[in-house]
Amino acid sequence: MLLLVVLGVFLNHFSVSRKENGWLLVVDGREVDALGMAHEKWGKLTRSCERVTQLATTSQQHSDIQKLIQTYSPPHSESANIVRLLTMRNWFLVAVEFKELLPAVVLIDQSNGPARIIPNAIWSGETHPWLAGPVIRRYLASKAPQAPIELLECFDPP
Repeated sequence: MLLLVVLGVFLNHFSVSRKENGWLLVVDGREVDALGMAHEKWGKLTRSCERVTQLATTSQQHSDIQKLIQTYSPPHSESANIVRLLTMRNWFLVAVEFKELLPAVVLIDQSNGPARIIPNAIWSGETHPWLAGPVIRRYLASKAPQAPIELLECFDPP
């Protein structure tokens, strides 16, 4: 009898919900990205970020990347402010804020000449109720499979 009561209480407070981006745990009516949380924890335990560097705001590369983003789609992009800039080899992963646009994460490649924004590898938008990190990393990896996976895995949204 006790087992049935415990099971009934559990089922009254917990359920799962299938949405377009995957499964969510529902706790007392609130959606929780339990799989995203597990993925985040596992990623932080297993990733290797020794070859990924965060560029200083005083560096010339930082200034060049900011100018590149500011001129990408004016006039709104002109207000771009870099929040985080990671680099690995000739790749850059940039978290950017704007005055009139939603924040964005931009992937930039400098492997073959001048730095260029990968047009289809720009994330902007909401991820709620899913955790932002796993969603953004998965999206960028699908749009630019040639990008270093370590760079993507070491990105934590601001």
